[in-house]
Amino acid sequence: MFDTILVAVDDSDQAQAAIDLACKLAKLDGAKLLLVNAVDASKLLMVAGYETPYPVDAVQLLREEGRELLDTVQASCEARGLSVATVACEGDACDEILRIAREDKVGLICMGTHGRKGLSHLFVGSVAEGVVQRSTVPVLVTK
Repeated sequence: MFDTILVAVDDSDQAQAAIDLACKLAKLDGAKLLLVNAVDASKLLMVAGYETPYPVDAVQLLREEGRELLDTVQASCEARGLSVATVACEGDACDEILRIAREDKVGLICMGTHGRKGLSHLFVGSVAEGVVQRSTVPVLVTK
């Protein structure tokens, strides 16, 4: 059914649920997984937990963490016998996921949602919501 399944990867439980689901689907279809991690520096002011005084250092930390995460998830998926490629990118996560999906002609986008509401939804937004609204391919969202 799907040749390639794009999976949006971050360090959340919701993303892990999407990864697990995408692995099951890829196994059934013989599809390749394309793992994507996007670093959005514009939202750095809202990211807590980084002990660096300079945004440039924080962006570099996010890049390194994203790459390490992709490597870990790739190894896990390959251990399940799946074909996996990764993309680390920078920019608005929604825009980047849609761009990569278009360029790589993926058949399905699989991602988790945090289910944010209120002010956190207003300020951080919903990447999943944006992808669902703008995608030209099916999007499978899990919580």
